[in-house]
Amino acid sequence: MKKNTAYTLGSLIILLICAFCFVVLPAVEGKTSRPQGSDALVFGKYNGKEIKYEQGSDFADYVSQYGQMYQMYGQQIDQSAYYQIFYQAFNATVLKYAYTETVKNSGYKVPKSAIAREIIPYFSDENGNYSSKLYKQASEDSKQQLNDYAEAKLYAARFTDDTFGSTSEMLANEPLFGLKTSNAEISFLEKYNEGMRGFTMASYKMSDYPLEEKLKFARNNSAKFNKYDMSIITVDEKSSADNIAKRLTNAEITFEDAVSEFSDKNYSDSEGKLSNNFQYQIENMLENKDDLNTVISLEKGSTSAVIQTKAGYSIFKNNGVVTAPDFDSEEMQKTVSTYISAYESTVIEDYFTEKANGFIKTANADNFKTVAEANGAVVTDIEPFPLNYGNVDVLLKLDTSASELTNAEKNENFLQKAFALKMNEISEPIILNDNVVVLLYNKEGEIPEETEINPNLLNSYDEYSASSALMNSDKLENNFLSVYFENFLR
Repeated sequence: MKKNTAYTLGSLIILLICAFCFVVLPAVEGKTSRPQGSDALVFGKYNGKEIKYEQGSDFADYVSQYGQMYQMYGQQIDQSAYYQIFYQAFNATVLKYAYTETVKNSGYKVPKSAIAREIIPYFSDENGNYSSKLYKQASEDSKQQLNDYAEAKLYAARFTDDTFGSTSEMLANEPLFGLKTSNAEISFLEKYNEGMRGFTMASYKMSDYPLEEKLKFARNNSAKFNKYDMSIITVDEKSSADNIAKRLTNAEITFEDAVSEFSDKNYSDSEGKLSNNFQYQIENMLENKDDLNTVISLEKGSTSAVIQTKAGYSIFKNNGVVTAPDFDSEEMQKTVSTYISAYESTVIEDYFTEKANGFIKTANADNFKTVAEANGAVVTDIEPFPLNYGNVDVLLKLDTSASELTNAEKNENFLQKAFALKMNEISEPIILNDNVVVLLYNKEGEIPEETEINPNLLNSYDEYSASSALMNSDKLENNFLSVYFENFLR
């Protein structure tokens, strides 16, 4: 909470209640499976200290603070936002525990005067002045709670202020403490902005793969789209599957009863009918692809031996004849499109790579745009940018607003190919997301005069680096993902 903010005693109590309501209410739905009165959720430990989610815990306080921040900025509080809130709160708790432990081990004690300065604003009247009347009205428990909260906050703050600097401890415009940024470091970073390059890019969207090409592939591989009328029993253990198969062979049980009594129905409906029954789908559920022929060769009405599938051990039964694909039907064409996108992406890449290579043979620096557009490519001008992997904030950046350039700043192959070109040279085809692109290096850039490295931004990277190191520390037992998904998304 900000210093010098006036809170009456009543508003302070309301604030604390509202904060906890934000923490608890969304969690209640996720924790309905937990017995009443059960222990608090423990998301992990730092150096043996549990990171608990319960009223009054550091973790819960951070969840509340981040939740209120999200609401203050008008962000929709949906399941995705809750995950981010909890994740950020977990990280903040780890940092607080680590920083506090370090400061206490140094022998430092938070002065009582500093604690007093921290809690005085909570007992201010409507004019912002300290009110001894409000202080006397507060219970000893609430005052002790505020005292403990302020002391814990100041322990962690002492580490961050000493290590990274603070805007509340300044001499002129310079922070008194914290890591300093030298002129040599700034000069070194400024050189990274040199050698900026601009390009013209021709891109082919792989989502534009023509239907006739899809159907050509499908007709050449038509068996993959044969449809089978089958039933299936699936269980976890091979011994159980062997026992079921034996009882089926001895006519001790019907296939239908075995489905009802034993099958976990991973691959079927409630009646045991195979749900994904194209040949390629059957093949993909098998642990050993060589078993495919055994399954699709079953006589009508016959059952297979036990076959290992990716969900366990299965027994197949052929209910009818195979249905050959009708590639003229709209439904089958959708099936083919789905299959190729999911399983044959290299077929699409090869098609557009060949198309791009044909374009490269006839293109040069002067006619690049004209030839690209004539060949059905989307043309994008890329303004000069430095070699800045990840678009870090302290340097100039690649503009990735064009959909074709999404995440291009983290695509090593794209950046390597782009910065290896000579002026007016055209690249070979590059796979970039859902595109095959060709680059023409045709512009050099100069660093804008107003560009300068922000030392404060460099300090924020120091804090980020410290956070990353702590989240990978051997002292941290991190069970965040498993605990969150088990208790809030199950």
